[in-house]
Amino acid sequence: MLILGVARLGEADLAGWWGSHGLDAVGRYVLRRAFKRTWQVAALELDILSASRRHDEAADGRATALHLFCDELPFRRWAAAWLADQKARGDRGSIFGELESWNLAEARTSLLRWAGCEPAPEVVGHGLLLGELSPAELRDEQVLLSSARLLAACYPAIDSPFRVPYFNLRS
Repeated sequence: MLILGVARLGEADLAGWWGSHGLDAVGRYVLRRAFKRTWQVAALELDILSASRRHDEAADGRATALHLFCDELPFRRWAAAWLADQKARGDRGSIFGELESWNLAEARTSLLRWAGCEPAPEVVGHGLLLGELSPAELRDEQVLLSSARLLAACYPAIDSPFRVPYFNLRS
């Protein structure tokens, strides 16, 4: 749920980092007409795509910058798989309604609560460095979950300009 929350937080009606309109009033209007049964899933899929693009831009294409939406970490794939499952099921959990109803303060509070931590990243260029991860650590599920929490917990404190939270990939 962390990646969905971050993707929603970046929408135009909240933090506005990627300017998407998935679950806001504009997205609701357009997507409900095009995808009557699955519009909320489509909205979050579009948010994730927008967030991925914005993160890649902010990371300046550095393959060693491990951010929440990068290919080297499984979080975006896990979220996409979960959304595909929700689309197939047809019944939406309360997470969709919660994300749709957020205002900026609620989004920030919820993300911090979900993450369960408050990291202290170092500002480096256009990013927020949280440390380093080795290739072996990328295969450790506990390290991955801890990393996801740390990454997600950075977003509530980001104002303007957008700074991508990341870990360096250690060789």
